Amino acid sequence: MKMVKSAFLASAAGLVAMSGAQAADLPVKAKPVEYVKVCSLYGAGFYYIPGTDICMKVGGYIRWQETFNPGSSISGGPMLGTGGRNTRVDSQDYAQRTRAIATFDTRQQTAYGTLRTYLLLGFSQDSTVGPSTSPAVYMTRGFVQIAGFTFGKATSFFDFVSTAAVAYNAGMLHSSDTGDAGQMVASYTAQFGNGVSATIGAEQTRRRGTVNLSVSATQFDLATLATNCNDLGGLQGVVTSNATCNVGGQDIVANIRLDQAWGSAQLSAAAGDRSAGYYSAGAVGGIPAGEGQGHPGNKWGYAASAGLRINTPMIGPGDYFQVQGIYSVGATGYLSQTPGGAAQNLWTGNKIGYGFWSDGVYTNPAGLTAGSIELTTGWSVVGSYEHFWTPSLRTSVYGSYVSIEHNDTAKTAICATQTAFGGAAGCNPNWSQWNVGSRSQWNITKDLYVGVDVIYMKLNSASTATGLVAAPASGAKPAGTYTITDQDAVAATWRIHRDIVP
Repeated sequence: MKMVKSAFLASAAGLVAMSGAQAADLPVKAKPVEYVKVCSLYGAGFYYIPGTDICMKVGGYIRWQETFNPGSSISGGPMLGTGGRNTRVDSQDYAQRTRAIATFDTRQQTAYGTLRTYLLLGFSQDSTVGPSTSPAVYMTRGFVQIAGFTFGKATSFFDFVSTAAVAYNAGMLHSSDTGDAGQMVASYTAQFGNGVSATIGAEQTRRRGTVNLSVSATQFDLATLATNCNDLGGLQGVVTSNATCNVGGQDIVANIRLDQAWGSAQLSAAAGDRSAGYYSAGAVGGIPAGEGQGHPGNKWGYAASAGLRINTPMIGPGDYFQVQGIYSVGATGYLSQTPGGAAQNLWTGNKIGYGFWSDGVYTNPAGLTAGSIELTTGWSVVGSYEHFWTPSLRTSVYGSYVSIEHNDTAKTAICATQTAFGGAAGCNPNWSQWNVGSRSQWNITKDLYVGVDVIYMKLNSASTATGLVAAPASGAKPAGTYTITDQDAVAATWRIHRDIVP
């Protein structure tokens, strides 16, 4: 009996030892995997960042396009700046553009409402810049929004019509739309309910040049007309004015907006300093350069706009009409965002049409301190209609018009520099331009589309007294006397575009 008991105890001890060994060999239970969760609070595409209450959407797109008759700028078209030299030497028949964009949109609920950050970065390369040039990597959106405030680079609150939504050649239209480039803003938006909101803030200035005409000259130097902030410098021949865009630096921008099921409406306004620094780079009439020249009294420019969008589902589901009109005094940058950066001009054979931008001109012919700034007046209108033939096939028709005008004092001062071409009699520096076009687009899938856009442009040229201009050599164009006349051009773009996530 004693032997049986010993054997039983030994067997039990062995079983316990074996059980312990097997337990030790078992794998440790893994922690539960933390899967990414869908965040439906802010729409499709948002996910919670693991371990946080922050929702993020990663998006972007890839785009390729071919443009016929781009001049030297796909964005601005054949009449922008030096692109206006219509030759087959320094302008191109065709140009390609590739653009790749990534976007990061985050949202989070706080005690002060939704906290949002948005970042857009990517690269864009045009074949006009040459095959050896690396793509330009850029960031065109980067802002923070909370409690009604917006700080960073975003869409201007002055804008209303989105030209890029209806035209591939949007940069050739005259509108305030800041588009892909965006604008530096620091603004507050108040929501009043029923779709009514109002915004006020400071934005990066859109000023053009305030130009010195205090020294008479007899040459019309069109080569300098494309110089930003000094667009009228060439009217002084060999004497050029100091760039004055460093004065001011920001504009006050405000709007009031209504959004309803039938569409939207907006009134907006902007104002900013259009004064200038010390004017002359050289001595005038015995007065030394720089501070010795002094400067005229301060002047503010302003712009006002009205926009309207009407949805027309009774014609076609998704159809809509949009229009925006802008009037400015000393703030021509609000009339035309992309083409307004340089002179409008087009050379064909021995003929030329041109128009120059300025916010104002300094008119004292003696170069003394008692002169004044005569602000430039202008207005523009842009509109479009988009029709959906089917849910995947749409066509838009669009157009724009801009007019730049100088008062009698400014005209006299500008034309006084043209004595070699007959003086002031018959001289008219005012000009205008209109564009009209149509884009058709087929959405192969909801994220992939192809389309074509054709635009016609007409430049009603400024003029000298004789209708002639002695222009220096410019690119492939030799120096000589050219006949001033109205000019027109046609451009077309074919595009394929794929959204990664809208």
